[in-house]
Parts: sequence; structure tokens; C-alpha cells
Amino acid sequence: MTYEQFKAEICRQIQQRLDPGTSIQLQPIHKNNGLILDGLTISTSQSNISPTIFLNYYYEKQNIFPDFEAICRDILLTYEHNKPTENMDLDFFTDYELVKDHLAYRIVNYEKNKELLKTVPHLKYLDLAVIYYCLLKISKKGSATILIHNSHLKLWNISSAMLHKQTCQTTPQLLPYDFSSMSAILSEAFNDTLSPLQDTGGTDLSDLYSITGSPHTDLSATESFCAMYVLTNSHKLYGASCILYPGLLKRIAEQLDADLLILPSSIHEVIILPAASPRRHAGFRNMVAEINQTELAVDEVLSSRIYYYSRSQKALSICP
Repeated sequence: MTYEQFKAEICRQIQQRLDPGTSIQLQPIHKNNGLILDGLTISTSQSNISPTIFLNYYYEKQNIFPDFEAICRDILLTYEHNKPTENMDLDFFTDYELVKDHLAYRIVNYEKNKELLKTVPHLKYLDLAVIYYCLLKISKKGSATILIHNSHLKLWNISSAMLHKQTCQTTPQLLPYDFSSMSAILSEAFNDTLSPLQDTGGTDLSDLYSITGSPHTDLSATESFCAMYVLTNSHKLYGASCILYPGLLKRIAEQLDADLLILPSSIHEVIILPAASPRRHAGFRNMVAEINQTELAVDEVLSSRIYYYSRSQKALSICP
């Protein structure tokens, strides 16, 4: 079965199983790094928002375990678990004074997102680009994001510089950083394997549906003996952008009493360790490249470079 046939059959079968007055729509969704996925949305008159369920994953699954009945059940269960039960008032989005406290920034790879960057306000930073989004609380289940485009700046009558200044204030407030030793994270993961698994049912909604993560961790509480640390934010959402938080890398360098190497493990987090000999940089670059190729989805990759934070210069740079 071709992918086009698969999509048509899934849409037909899902529509047959829905209540009258419920409709479905299949449309291409542009993700990070130029990835385009096919998103299925199920809409009702009770709500003006709906989770987006990507069919690409299910096609890959179907090629291994061809069971249309199981796939349809899983899609419907995912929808039922994540669907909002009320309308969201988006009128506030036209008023900058109302929306500004919900704005945040994130970082993406510059070269891999050149087409996207033609349509959105952005700031080039090293081999990365800073872009902006609105973070909305949808329900107790999670949040949604709306990417800010150039058209929004015209609507709000603001400049890209004003947008960047605002998000420098609001991003650390909306998404406090979380800095943890690798040993603590591995220990927590090990303990979780001893407990019953809980299904969070995460699925995309208006570009991203996310379950919030652990609270802010104070630097003084980290384990000084651990050589590797993970920096992200409280939502585990676009947490690599924490490297831009004012003064944060300086504080971490002071805590570790060393310059820093920063390894971009994904768009959601970075690995930080005390700076090593330049002779080891190639090994760390190879490690990042392997993670990008074998562990991450295409849209989760941030960069194949590694970065160096100098305490004396108080600046971040790309390792040569």
C-alpha cells in the first residue's frame, strides 16, 4: 500500500467511526528543520481547537505491523485523551498588550530553516537563529504554541527588536531553567523503570502539545562531582534556548569553576560540562553527530557544532 492510499484509507475509516457533526482534516504541517508531516485533526462544534495527530508515524508502523483496526483505535484514543473540552478565545491575540506576557523565544538551526526564516522575525546567533512564539495554556493536560510570523508584527505595530526585548524578559519567567547533573537524571530514569508507566498521551496541538516538566532546580543543589549536566527548562519545551538566559551561563561557569563546553543534544536541552582539552573537541563533535543521526527525529536536531563559554570573555562561541 502506498502512503497516499494509506492516508486516504485512514481518513475514510476514522470518519466512519466518528459521531455526526464531527469532521476531519488532513493537511501538511511544517515542522523544524524543513520537515513536513501530514497532520490529521478531528474537529467538533464544542471546541475551536484540536490536537494534531501525525500519520507519518502510523504509516511506518503499518509497514511493520499491518493492522488497520489497531491503528484506527490508537488514533481515536489519542484524540480522546488530548482533545480540549472548551473553546479558546483567541481574540486577545490581536492585541499586543494582552499577548506580550505570553511571548517567548527559542533557537533553531539557521541553515536548516532558511525557508522558514523568510517568513518569521528572527535574530541570527552563531550558527543558530532565535525565533519567537506565543505559549498558551490549553488545559491541565498541556500547552500549545503559536509561531510568530512577520504578519503578526504588522498586526501589533511593533518591530522585531521590540519583540526580542520583550521575550528576553518573559521567556525566563514563563519557562524557568532546570539544571541537573547527568547522574541525577539517570538515577531518576532508573527509578522510573521500577514504577508503573504512565501514558501522558502527548500529541501535537497548534504545532506542539506538551506536558509540563519538573520545576526549576537551584544551581546550589546540583551534584558537584558529576562531570556532565543537562540544561533545559521547566516544561522541557525548547529548553536549549536557556543558553540565552541573561547571566545563566556565567552562573553555571562560576558554580563549576571552569569554562564550559556545551553540546546541543536537541532543541529541548543541551549538555554542559567543564571545558576539556581542545584535543577532545573532535570526540565531542562526533558524539553530537551520532546523537543527531541515531537518536533524534529530524525536527529535534539543533546543531552538529559544539560551543565554548569563556568566563574571561563572558561569551559563547563555536568551537573551532
